[in-house]
Amino acid sequence: MEEVRLGATFVRILPAVRGLSSEAAAVHDAIESMQPSAVGLSIGAEELQTLRTYDGGPLGPENFEEEIYVAGLSAWEPPIKPPPCFSEAIRTADARQIRVEALDMDDVTYTENYVDCVSALEVVFQGRLERKLLKKQFQATSPRDFVLEWDAEVNGSPGFARLQARREAFIASRLREIAGSAASVLAVIEVERVNGVLAALRG
Repeated sequence: MEEVRLGATFVRILPAVRGLSSEAAAVHDAIESMQPSAVGLSIGAEELQTLRTYDGGPLGPENFEEEIYVAGLSAWEPPIKPPPCFSEAIRTADARQIRVEALDMDDVTYTENYVDCVSALEVVFQGRLERKLLKKQFQATSPRDFVLEWDAEVNGSPGFARLQARREAFIASRLREIAGSAASVLAVIEVERVNGVLAALRG
């Protein structure tokens, strides 16, 4: 885990791979050992609310990019949706009466930034990306390496890269805000966004 000091508050960043059951134990242990004042998750407010109330079975991929993600991670273990790293964080924090905060953009803010960042041409070229991903031979030797490699393909165009940079800056801003009222914060952040969030926090 990386640690950043924001004023008097220590913020620890726990990178997590969305979808892997094995990540749940790491999240649980981190909360138990740290006993933070607040737990932040790199999801939006709507997803946080959904995860709190969801009691159904596993969900399937929503789009082609997720299908490739699931297929790639399956080389190590079958991915699960909703993501165990976030579901377990909510369960453990709630059991310890630790407040849980959404760090990412809400749906409206994300849509506004998507429209502002991603050009119509890039949207049209999504079909080309699908064909490229089908042919891609990923070289990763671990789940985290795969996720980073996958992210570089999916968010490699300028508009999508700009959108992810805005997400990272938003998450960093939320962590600063939460740090103003918490003595310690554990942030569970998808591994592909961690470096950008850290750069935004330290910048």
